[in-house]
Amino acid sequence: MKDEIKKFFKGEAEDDEKTLVKYSHDASLFEVRPKLVLFPRDSEDIKNLVRWINENKEKYPDLSITARCAGTDMSGGALGESIILDFTRYMNKLISFTDTKITVQPGMFYRDFEKITLEKGFILPCFTASKTINAMGGMFGNNSAGERTLKYGKTEDYILETKVIFSDGNEYVVKPLAKDELNKKISQNDFEGNIYKNIFDLINKKEAEIKQAKPNVSKNSAGYYIWNVIKDNIFDLNKLLVGSQGTLSIATEITFRLVPDNKH
Repeated sequence: MKDEIKKFFKGEAEDDEKTLVKYSHDASLFEVRPKLVLFPRDSEDIKNLVRWINENKEKYPDLSITARCAGTDMSGGALGESIILDFTRYMNKLISFTDTKITVQPGMFYRDFEKITLEKGFILPCFTASKTINAMGGMFGNNSAGERTLKYGKTEDYILETKVIFSDGNEYVVKPLAKDELNKKISQNDFEGNIYKNIFDLINKKEAEIKQAKPNVSKNSAGYYIWNVIKDNIFDLNKLLVGSQGTLSIATEITFRLVPDNKH
């Protein structure tokens, strides 16, 4: 498997004992041993990997990808029995920063992210207790929040736009859509359009059940927040992707909304 992947994968592929033992753990009590750990250099690596997996499901029936950044998750979400995809080695860059909007790759550590934003007087207020060691992709994957949650909310409240790779191996921009934009997206009648159509139809058909199932809590860490996708006639698929720990898509760029850093 490793040799096949290295034919198209620009980043590193490691399966030595030391690496596999290291990636068998995160901050949880669990231990799950992967078969291979990959360090992608860019989104092309990830797209090619997803396509290769689609083509080799019969040959390797247990193939799967577990997206991982700093591994500070305490639920075992960064562990997997197949392929671990670690973004922190290469995909850790700042893409852009304008006004109160910052775009980064998922492997950037929050400590580096915060230095950049504080220089201009802004902060992402949903930071966690592990902010000196956690990464931005993990915050998106876990819908993280910390000591300021009750006042400022959680990560999903600060996601403006993402670039993600879906199961077809293509990269898409995901952002809030008004009704006419959603209709245009659905009318594409392709892989992306069908995702939007299926989610929209599901929400409309099961609206009462979805509302009833929504937990009455200030912070829900279970993911799959389908009840938040449509609000005030705006359809935002990121509300479903955030907190899903890489099971619905793999984020390659995340754009966060910032707030002023109050000194007192």
